[in-house]
Amino acid sequence: MYQSFTSIGFELIKRSHRFGPTFGARLSNHLPMALSAMQRLGASTDQLNAEYLRASGHLSPLGDALGIEHPMLGEKAHNADFVEYYRTMLSEIGTEQTLKTVLPTLLPGISAGAFHGVIRLAYAVELGDIDETSHALAYWSSGYTPLGDLSFQQNLSTEEDLNQALSIFHDQTYREGIIIDHVEELITLPTYSTIASQPDSLSLKEVARIVLSQYSASNDFTLLHGVTGFQALVSLFPFIENHDLALHYFWQAYVAASCTAAYRKPFQHQIQEHAPRDILDWSYWFERALETEDDHTIKLTYSCACLYDHLRLPEAISAIKYRLETSS
Repeated sequence: MYQSFTSIGFELIKRSHRFGPTFGARLSNHLPMALSAMQRLGASTDQLNAEYLRASGHLSPLGDALGIEHPMLGEKAHNADFVEYYRTMLSEIGTEQTLKTVLPTLLPGISAGAFHGVIRLAYAVELGDIDETSHALAYWSSGYTPLGDLSFQQNLSTEEDLNQALSIFHDQTYREGIIIDHVEELITLPTYSTIASQPDSLSLKEVARIVLSQYSASNDFTLLHGVTGFQALVSLFPFIENHDLALHYFWQAYVAASCTAAYRKPFQHQIQEHAPRDILDWSYWFERALETEDDHTIKLTYSCACLYDHLRLPEAISAIKYRLETSS
């Protein structure tokens, strides 16, 4: 049901490499991600060109590398050096070995750019382009945001863990800023230590249900990124040896982000039946998403479709329908 990458889409993504991963007050450059998702949903050449023109006008230039041989994780000024660092590594040992080598180091900082680091990397790997992959890895590396060591608690369910955290931070206010600003502020609060532990066992499907359901209950902007970030991580599982550890790092980041979201109501499990095949109207949903010209709607639709393919969860269909209904 997905369309192939096109030559014009590929060309526009390559052209976007003159821009940095962020602009303004650390806002993320969505352009290469949006172009990738649009192609997979079947965007026309006109739609791809329009997206490039719309987004490129407000982006910041990449800037020059500083000539640093070993750039530092979390150092935003080293982004261009990271691009060169990873381009060399990818050229020498290939994409698969590069990812298997660096992802264990990057996973503790999966919060980078409010999940945009992992999201951009997932799209880049799917595209199969070394240059875009180097830019994606550079973004994750320069925006690396660790949230502390993992700690675990037995007999704590995933639902209980999230709801306890949301209860503690239900009325917390944060300084003006974007998602990652609020997460960085959260981890400095004394009360953050009270939610540092998480279940010692996580289920991929249960995490998916919670992430999808919390978004569908709220249309919350922060929780939307939880969905797209989760799907991005799952798509990178073939390059990650320890899936359980990766899922724990994601859950740590998701709970933290949830505690900064506008919507902080507790998760309530609702049984949903699987959608019959005759009502899965992918072409219609993809067309509707593209018509919105909203890159968040487009990426969410694609992520939910991928999650449904992988896990067959009806919550993924509900999230697509909900987003399209609220975007009209």
